Amino acid sequence: MQKMAWPKVSIIWLNYNSSRIMNIVSESLEVVSDLDYPSDRYELIVVDNGSIDGSFEKIRSFLERKSNLRKKIIKLNKNLGFTGGNNVGFKARDKESKYVVLLNNDAIPFQDSLTLMVEYAEQLNVSSLNGIILKYDFPRVIDTAGAFMDELIGSHPVGAGEQYPWIIRKPFYTTYADGAYAIYEVRAIRRCIGEKLFFDEFFGYGDDNVIGLMLWDRGYKVVAIPEIVAKHKRSSSFGSISIEKQTPLNPYLTVRNRIALLYLTNSRYSWSTLFYLLRSSLGVTSLKRGLNRGLMKAIIDGVRLGEKLKKKYGFFIDIYKGPIAEIKVPDFLRYYIFGFKSSEKLHMLFREKITRLVKLLEIT
Repeated sequence: MQKMAWPKVSIIWLNYNSSRIMNIVSESLEVVSDLDYPSDRYELIVVDNGSIDGSFEKIRSFLERKSNLRKKIIKLNKNLGFTGGNNVGFKARDKESKYVVLLNNDAIPFQDSLTLMVEYAEQLNVSSLNGIILKYDFPRVIDTAGAFMDELIGSHPVGAGEQYPWIIRKPFYTTYADGAYAIYEVRAIRRCIGEKLFFDEFFGYGDDNVIGLMLWDRGYKVVAIPEIVAKHKRSSSFGSISIEKQTPLNPYLTVRNRIALLYLTNSRYSWSTLFYLLRSSLGVTSLKRGLNRGLMKAIIDGVRLGEKLKKKYGFFIDIYKGPIAEIKVPDFLRYYIFGFKSSEKLHMLFREKITRLVKLLEIT
């Protein structure tokens, strides 16, 4: 291992009503407290999003016993979401930290992961990075290794569901680092959006992808590395939250924030995407009416939020400055306008696109 002056790192770890996954939460914190990184060069910032299930008290008690761990524990009065909670953590960071790390409370980092990510970030001179994250219950199956976005603002996790290591042999450029466990250079983040990581208004599911696009737009780079860094029990936090009795929060936020993001980008398919999502929601006949209502609400709220963000920030993001999965016009017409029942073919199309992009964007 090459000797280097280890930069300071602030790890932001968000909690919300996690009693049902306390075994995973405890495992995550246990590893963080004993990472293979100089103990005086990293800190853990725990932000609790107004939990009412007793999980915060258990976490605080657990951490108080870790006397060698540099830590800050913040209890919020209400749930500010993934975006708002992490923004609080970002503001509370050690001002000497060169990097901040996002770590989900349902992700368990490997002991050497922080060292690996910092080394790669320093050597490759990039502003955001993550490694290979495996599925918690299937330790040889990839959960994600970064993600690519397409021209319709859709996200495609790299290697999801593939057997490790799949085709990942070298570092490669990607649209964004997955926020389950990712590292960001503080200076780059501040130049993108100021003293926060994300738009508070997105709440969740409009966070890591947005900052990835913003980094590329402003001349920074995002990389995924061929190293296993964590295992992840995806959607353990958001999966049980609803905006209506029959409408889960995650599809609502995914659609709403995707539309809102369109207002901040120069995608050539911007209005076509809105049309596609509207047609798709109207065509959901096999699901309950509550889900239909939720999707329609997401579309309407997305338009309103997009207008609000456009007025508030007054800029747009050039998505074509970074690696984007291109959608050719014939494919757009075939799958998005006339082919609503072609989901399997669409999945295969993007699987092939992502495979080619990984090899094309390898760093040699």
